[in-house]
Amino acid sequence: MPRYAIISRLVLLAAMLCALPTGCAEGDRAEIPQKGFVMGVALDEAPEGRIGLTVQVFKPSQNIVGRGKPEKSFINIRTDDESMIEAVRDITIRLGRKAQWSHMRIILVGEQLARKHSLIALLDFLYRDHEPRLTTHLLITKGDAAQYMEIPPYIENSVSQQYFLSEQSSHEMTGKTVSANLLQLALQTRSPSAVAMIPYLYEQKSRDEVTPAVAGAAVLVNGRLKEVIPSKLLEGVQLLAGSYKSGIVEVPCTADPTKERALQEDSVEVLSAKTVMRVKTAGDRLHLAFRLKVETALSELVCGQSLKPQEDQALRQRIAKTIEQTMREGMDWLLQKRVDVLGVGNLLFERHTKLWRQWKKDWPQQFAGATYEVHADVTIMTSGTNVGKPIDKRPGDS
Repeated sequence: MPRYAIISRLVLLAAMLCALPTGCAEGDRAEIPQKGFVMGVALDEAPEGRIGLTVQVFKPSQNIVGRGKPEKSFINIRTDDESMIEAVRDITIRLGRKAQWSHMRIILVGEQLARKHSLIALLDFLYRDHEPRLTTHLLITKGDAAQYMEIPPYIENSVSQQYFLSEQSSHEMTGKTVSANLLQLALQTRSPSAVAMIPYLYEQKSRDEVTPAVAGAAVLVNGRLKEVIPSKLLEGVQLLAGSYKSGIVEVPCTADPTKERALQEDSVEVLSAKTVMRVKTAGDRLHLAFRLKVETALSELVCGQSLKPQEDQALRQRIAKTIEQTMREGMDWLLQKRVDVLGVGNLLFERHTKLWRQWKKDWPQQFAGATYEVHADVTIMTSGTNVGKPIDKRPGDS
């Protein structure tokens, strides 16, 4: 076929394609005014055993830039029904638009509802529908979840986005909460031990102001809320579980509790932490051994005189002792509450299946009777300065 004939046919084909209606582009453009983009969801227990649903929907701004008072970029719609899907369908009655779930950032579940219903069953619609993403994050709230949707955000466009970022930052930078999404919830709940951890959201009073705070974690057993781990203990739990990202460890200058605590602590930042957990069995007894390798950087140095080899070793020992105590406090709490958030049962299922089948029925009791040991190996990567000693120390000071 001549070259010009091929070119002519390609041009004709291009012209025919241009003449066709642009169904996808125009269809999407036409559907946008008919959709309400959901940014956050709050679920609570409603009267008569119904489910209360609050959705935070993006609100397009109608103001011209620089004119008039800026409006909120979201609106909250509330419905309640006997099932979540019925409550979802009722959104259209109030909003006049179909809820669009692909942009959802956060799901809040009230503590009272989470204690009575399995979250997997409660959120079944979000797992089955094609729009919600399994990477959507979840939080359990102290009190009703809907009230947290009414709090104005600080600098974000919506409070849903604020909670999403607060959860990530708190987990990755402080170690005082965990991170969990729909996929992780399903995997943990369907594991042999059936235990999951979800971030905890509550109102914190600071001076005369009440602000929302993401700290601590809710422990779910078979999908239902059982316990709430305080943020102080959660750092030790995450060090045991190997999920600790970063945070600050305060290291006392002395072990004497009668000494004044003000400015009597060094502070180190955890740069990385890797934990190896070994499960040992002897008859009907369970023993757990935790070995932690942690890299740190000095944040505040007020104890000692310098970081000469001898004092460097003493500081590393004090850091290791503090971290080991933090891990013990977390482990003691888990054993007391009989909740296996460390995945010990999962390891037994993989490596000692026959033994797991024997212990599965009374696993919480078996776990509570376990013995354990913790060991921390600390490395100081940097002192933050080239002098390696307290800033307020002057030459000649003893």
